[in-house]
Amino acid sequence: MMEVSMMNGRRACALAALLLCAWPSQAFYIRVHGLVTEYFSGDGMRDVQVRLVKDSVERETIFTNWKGEYEIFLERGYDYQVWYYRKDLVPKYVRIDASGVPLFPDVPFYEMDVQMTLFAFIDQFDFGVFDMPVGMSSYKHSVRNLSWDIDYTERMRAETARVMVLYERAIGEREKQKLAAQAASRRKKRKRAYF
Repeated sequence: MMEVSMMNGRRACALAALLLCAWPSQAFYIRVHGLVTEYFSGDGMRDVQVRLVKDSVERETIFTNWKGEYEIFLERGYDYQVWYYRKDLVPKYVRIDASGVPLFPDVPFYEMDVQMTLFAFIDQFDFGVFDMPVGMSSYKHSVRNLSWDIDYTERMRAETARVMVLYERAIGEREKQKLAAQAASRRKKRKRAYF
């Protein structure tokens, strides 16, 4: 009789250990994924850093794959910034406030598809609009999910569109100057033939 209860006790301990080991895989998470593309071509950009800042502390950095894809996981209860950065590009970021997500949400995870477009940095151009997040999301009790702030996004979209028109003009001027310099260089290199 004593052997049977010890066996049951061992089985109960083993079962409890298995349940505790399985718990983290069942924990709630927020999956943020998407594609980072180049502004003019729309091609996926490889080796772009996707940096996760959790409550103002940098926690993790991953890199986009050869197609420009990335995937990162967040926890409930924190305020995040997800930065998209490469040294030759203008950095951008989104803010995801998951601090309001309840302890036991209705679903096992939330999924956020965040597509980001980046472009080359040019000297003496005001990129100040990108000092602010290009999008903000927070938990909404009415829909019981993380939702993007549409009003903020629309205001940012209008300001970003204005800046991008100026950026495209600046790129055009830079290209014209580069072509003019190349043409002048070619003219200097021509050999003159005297007859």
